[in-house]
Amino acid sequence: MGRIEILSGVERRRRWSDETKLRILAEADQPGARIGEVARRHDIMPGQIRSWRKTFSAFDAPTMFAPVTVVDRGGAGRGVHAGETRRAASKAEVVEITLRNGRSLRATVDIDLKMLSSLIACVEGT
Repeated sequence: MGRIEILSGVERRRRWSDETKLRILAEADQPGARIGEVARRHDIMPGQIRSWRKTFSAFDAPTMFAPVTVVDRGGAGRGVHAGETRRAASKAEVVEITLRNGRSLRATVDIDLKMLSSLIACVEGT
C-alpha cells in the first residue's frame, strides 16, 4: 500500500527544494529509467517531472562546443556578386546541425542565438 499524506489547513501543496528536484531529474535521466517509475517512487505525477525539466532547461546549461562537418551541397551560398552586401550573402548560407538524438536542424548562419537555442531545445525535446 502506498503512503497516505493528509493535508490540512491553508497549505495544500508540497514544496520541493531545488536540490530535491534536481536529484529526481537526474534519476529520471539515467539510461533505461522510466519517468513513470521514478514518479511513483517519489509519489509525484510524471507531468511534474516534465514540468521540472522545463524549469531547469538547457538554456541554463553551460555552452559546449560540438563537432562540425562542412559539406558542399553543390554551390549553396556561392555566386555572390560584388554589389551585394555581406548580410544579403549570409542569408543564403545554411548550416546543418546534427543533434545528440540524431535529428538535424538547418538554419541560416545569421540566425539569432536565442532563437537557435530555442529551436535546438524543441528539436531535442521531441
